[in-house]
Amino acid sequence: MAKTVRTAETTSAKSKTTKRKAAGDDPAKGAETKKHAKKRTIISAALLVEDAFYNLRWTHRAYDCVQNFLASLNTRNVERLLVEPRELTALMELVNAEMGRRVQTVEEAIRAARKVMH
Repeated sequence: MAKTVRTAETTSAKSKTTKRKAAGDDPAKGAETKKHAKKRTIISAALLVEDAFYNLRWTHRAYDCVQNFLASLNTRNVERLLVEPRELTALMELVNAEMGRRVQTVEEAIRAARKVMH
């Protein structure tokens, strides 16, 4: 009779393990899955930082372009130019606003990446 009890206990322990594995609750696999998920999250955060940085770079190029254009106006005859000063002011305000927005996006992406890595 004792043999039957042991067999029942062993069988029930095996079935719990079998049930866990069938349900995907294997501790070894769970740890690997968590590692892969964290790695994917870190890679994703790094890509967001990179994208935000390159977007900021494009805005900086536009800023440089406008700055170079304005600097060249000092040496040329401005009277022949069809652009009014208020239009240039509006353009600079727009570029500056976009630069500020993209700097903020880069900062947020860096903060998010740091949070994911810790």
